[in-house]
Amino acid sequence: MPDWITHIAVAWTLCRILSFKFKEFDASNTMIVIAGALIPDLVKVVLGLKLIGVDAYEYLSPIHLPMGSIIVAGIISLFFQEKKKTFMFLGLGVLTHYSLDLILEHVSGGIYLFYPFSWWQWQLEITNSSDYLITTLALCIAGFVYLIGREIDRIPKKSC
Repeated sequence: MPDWITHIAVAWTLCRILSFKFKEFDASNTMIVIAGALIPDLVKVVLGLKLIGVDAYEYLSPIHLPMGSIIVAGIISLFFQEKKKTFMFLGLGVLTHYSLDLILEHVSGGIYLFYPFSWWQWQLEITNSSDYLITTLALCIAGFVYLIGREIDRIPKKSC
């Protein structure tokens, strides 16, 4: 089930693996990718608003569409010094989110992946939302990558 833990673990793992090759994937940029992976689920704010009697689902549900998430990522990136770089890292996080959501079996029919250009709903139906195997697998892979990364960081760097 791609919940927040899974989205965070997959985004972190991807950044850690990429950091072996690319220096841009440092800790601060990894946090930006993780924040991007959580952007589509900002729509869950409606659950808290519903507790106080405000029904804002119709207004906030577009955040969980790829186009809405990219727009929110663009707005967030405006608050950073390096806007383009921040937007790219947030976009990578959004991409990991929808990659995970795509594997779910959705009761509602799937994700509007290409909305507003297409109303076609996409889903791969690999797992359902009540299955925590994906979360367990993501955490195990993240732990494995952490251990490998720790060993790689112990190797002294050669200076020329």
